[in-house]
Amino acid sequence: MKIDLTNLLFPFKKIDLTNPHLGSELLENPKGDFPLDVWEAYCYETLPSLVSIAVLPWRVDPSDPKTAALDPQQAVDEASDWVIQTVLLLKSHQPAEALASARRALQILNRGLSSAQPKHGQPPSMRPIAVRAWIIRKFNPPSEVRWGKLANLLFLEKGKKCPRCGLTKHQYDSACVKALRTNVARLVSAMKPKRIPI
Repeated sequence: MKIDLTNLLFPFKKIDLTNPHLGSELLENPKGDFPLDVWEAYCYETLPSLVSIAVLPWRVDPSDPKTAALDPQQAVDEASDWVIQTVLLLKSHQPAEALASARRALQILNRGLSSAQPKHGQPPSMRPIAVRAWIIRKFNPPSEVRWGKLANLLFLEKGKKCPRCGLTKHQYDSACVKALRTNVARLVSAMKPKRIPI
């Protein structure tokens, strides 16, 4: 009997990806966690294996010290303590505590993955924004969510200028739209080798 450890070790929110209103729900709060949760559910449900874990660091906010990328050696050093604790908890017949410890070890190891490390020329802060953009476009017709509108949704605050480029409304050729398209293309490039449907 084959056991899928993905859902056990990496619990994610159950989201109905066939919901016909999902696209409009994503547009209600494009800067929130919901688009990131939908993307995570999409990765797991379309390819239910540990392979999809390699792209999960894209949803992480790099400014949060709890989730920011770690030096790979530091990640191994920190995770090894949690792995030892997991083994000890399993030996003492404490499966719930062992599972929590194993999850913590994997979270730390994920922060040390090469896919979690910032890439040259790519601001890490753009990764979660690229995830939001990709998932919003995935579940909405492209004619309803053009790149300019998407940049407005993701970068603008009501009544304020864009903090990145100073515009009050993005056009298809603005710097923010170009950055958004570039980073979505990088996300797609990261998804393809993992066979996550584009």
